[in-house]
This record gives sequence, C-alpha cells and structure tokens, in this order.
Amino acid sequence: MSSCFFKEDKSLDIRFSSDSTKIVLSGIEDANLFQLRKYLKDTAFAETLLSVEVVGQENKADSLIKGNLEVVDKTLVFTPRQPFVKGTAYMVQTVLNSSFGKTKDILQSDLGHKPKLQEERLER
Repeated sequence: MSSCFFKEDKSLDIRFSSDSTKIVLSGIEDANLFQLRKYLKDTAFAETLLSVEVVGQENKADSLIKGNLEVVDKTLVFTPRQPFVKGTAYMVQTVLNSSFGKTKDILQSDLGHKPKLQEERLER
C-alpha cells in the first residue's frame, strides 16, 4: 500500500465500537473503500493493512492481537479472535490515509522510504 492509493489527506478516526468489542476505522474515501472490498480477502494484504497490539507496562506494544477485518458501510472493522480486556491499552497502527511525510518533513528533507503509519492508542 502506498500513499498514492489514498489520494486525499482525510482525517482517519480510529476508535472502539460502542460496546468495545471491535475497533472501527472511519473517514476512508469511497474509492479506497471499493479497493478494500476488492482486496481484503487477500490475507497478506489484510495483515499489512492494520496491526493491533497490547501495550505493556512500559508503554511498549508487545503482543500482536489476531483478528478479522471487514468493510461495513463506510468503515473498516477489526474484530479480535479473543475479546478485548477491560483496563488494557491497545496500539492500533495502519497505513490507511498515511503519507511519506507532512509539509514540514518535505521542507526539512526528512522523507522516509516507507509511509508514516497512522497510530492510535485505545484504552478498553
């Protein structure tokens, strides 16, 4: 996935569902949702698209959470294989709406070779 795939710099919203059993990503462009529906069945693609990890004692992500991804209406929904644990923090990282850098990075010639991931720390 490259930032070229996601044309507009749209704000990505990453949050728990209302019952905290799933993680919901919204703010995805319609054209990108079409591509997600088309390629999400590819396991390798899905694994590179989103990662969810438990945040340990020292605020480091240390345990990858396995689950399933699906497009529901205009959102991408992650359902874990094991339920999220109350009182636990999770780090969500995705390439959705990512870029190789912001204007500041371009002006400072600090562009990377990989897209800068969108990250959100969620507390259950």
